[in-house]
Amino acid sequence: MRPKLPFPDGTAEQMQNLLENVKDLNSYKRVQCIYFRAKFDYSADLITKITGYKLQTVRNIHSSFLKYGLQALEINQKGGRNHELLSIKQEKKLIQEFEQKAKDGGIIEISKIHTAYENTVGKKIPPSTTYRMLDRHNWRKITPRPTHPKSSVEAMENFKK
Repeated sequence: MRPKLPFPDGTAEQMQNLLENVKDLNSYKRVQCIYFRAKFDYSADLITKITGYKLQTVRNIHSSFLKYGLQALEINQKGGRNHELLSIKQEKKLIQEFEQKAKDGGIIEISKIHTAYENTVGKKIPPSTTYRMLDRHNWRKITPRPTHPKSSVEAMENFKK
């Protein structure tokens, strides 16, 4: 087995400062992995027991820290709108065209919003994209009821006679 590569000088102090400023648990544990080895020269096995990470994860954190420095401690967030056609601001601008008509009590058809969305994007898109955009901006489908909820069928029949 090859010997452990040493961390750069001042790493323990740097990690101690980071531990005081870290906001989430996962980042805190990643910094701890470096701190415990730099300050106390703990083995990866002992660090796994302290942090709860698996052995290979601790080794990967050490390796990436040696290779990339502090950048290795940053956690890339998963998810997000990686394939967005319009930004949130552009979507709001598109919806504002229809918002006044909706406030005035007019009926807004999804086909018109969908066509405007396609024209803005410049290509055909599935209708579900438009529905998701409307949901993202808290628009919902409100349709008039066919009958009044307190209406009586008997009373209507009597009125007809």
